[in-house]
Amino acid sequence: MASKQVDANRVVVCGGGLSGLTAAISALEAGVPVTLLEKGAELGGNAILSGGMIWTYADYDRMRADIPNGDAMIQWMIHENIDAARTWLATQGVDLGPDQRCHEDFGLGRQMQPPQAIEALGKRFVELGGDLRLESSLDSLITDNGVVRGVRIARDDRVSDEAARAVVLATGGFQGNSELLTRYVLKNPGNLYLRSNPWSTGDAFLAATQIGAAASPGMHNIYGHALAAPPARFTKWEFRDVSQHYGQKAVAINLRGERFCDESLGGSEDTLNQSLIHQPEGRGFYIIDHALYDAPDMHASKVVTRVIVDRAKKAGAPVVVADTIEELSKKLAAFGIPAPRVLRELTEFNHLLQSGRGDDLLPPRKLHRLPLIHPPFYAVAVKASITFTMGGLQIDNLGRVVRRTASSSVLAPVPAERALDDSDTPVKRIGVEYRQTVIEGLYAAGCDVGNISHHEYAGGLAPALATGRVAGRNAGAFVKKSR
Repeated sequence: MASKQVDANRVVVCGGGLSGLTAAISALEAGVPVTLLEKGAELGGNAILSGGMIWTYADYDRMRADIPNGDAMIQWMIHENIDAARTWLATQGVDLGPDQRCHEDFGLGRQMQPPQAIEALGKRFVELGGDLRLESSLDSLITDNGVVRGVRIARDDRVSDEAARAVVLATGGFQGNSELLTRYVLKNPGNLYLRSNPWSTGDAFLAATQIGAAASPGMHNIYGHALAAPPARFTKWEFRDVSQHYGQKAVAINLRGERFCDESLGGSEDTLNQSLIHQPEGRGFYIIDHALYDAPDMHASKVVTRVIVDRAKKAGAPVVVADTIEELSKKLAAFGIPAPRVLRELTEFNHLLQSGRGDDLLPPRKLHRLPLIHPPFYAVAVKASITFTMGGLQIDNLGRVVRRTASSSVLAPVPAERALDDSDTPVKRIGVEYRQTVIEGLYAAGCDVGNISHHEYAGGLAPALATGRVAGRNAGAFVKKSR
């Protein structure tokens, strides 16, 4: 079927998740035509598989303290735009709950229901006259003298060229691309469950870097949670029920029976998951006692840990229960884990914490220094997972993709440019300002933007919403100005 005639002075948005839909609607509201490409057969991306919490740090200084290696400018962009972006989201027909504190009360968020939200945004996009194309993926970018002039689209084993004045990349990262994971994250991507949609294969990253876009720092960083590990893969909905959020308070061992990191570090268990991916097969066990079994986990949901463990057992994951540490160690031998090593690790862990010598633990244990002394004891088989990649493309304060030839270390400082936001006020810039060379007509949002987070997690869906809003509004303004 031939493509319908469209205005070349348009925005093409690649990716139909929360960031892509937000960018597409925002560009339409700026008064320009928009074509939205979605690789899958339905809208939603990673967002539709999430818990729906749109949160980020309530305090910017706390965010910088926790994530000092993340991009300060982008973090400020999220912090300053998120309230207005959430208000805007509610005007699009998305049901949002009230403001609520989350993640040990250092985060502030509002809860949406992902299926309802994606349906509402998709409906709104069409109502505004948007051109929606499902099962259409980004093949490459079309340029003329370094300026983006359109996209090459792959659909039904055919490719077609489509002219555009601006392109927004929002394809969701590269967690579904084993080659890119091998290049940047780990040698064996088979160590990871894919805790995400399968369409995020780095199409935007590959297309942009092919025309000279800069990759961000922190390309090795990912987000995910250890999943209970039954033999089979999970459906796209089941992984939420088997995510083991309590790991920061547990003792984590690998298949050799060894503790391999400080389990307690980070804002949530995803930091532990990043260490687990580098262990043999990406597998291990989370060990807790009955006191932790009966306590709320540290996740935003505050679900009692036993609910999570019971879900894991129901899903077919090995859950070992024993009345003593010795018995637990012997039972783990059935999984090929050396019982003497497990016993030694757990005995030493308990002894040092009970004697007030927690600093002598190797690996260390900075927080949650509670010995495992309340029987029965539980060991839950886990495997590392990936939800999204934290590395990606560099952008400036307007959401424009930066060229890799730019170097802030050698360029002279210049006055800050003004970003477009709902209050029409300048976005505060952090530190020394440098002019970066951008690829004209190219923007990025969501997980295609790199280094928002750097090891630590900057928030739930807030980065997708805020960057999508900035990229979409500025792409629309650029096209309107260029007519």
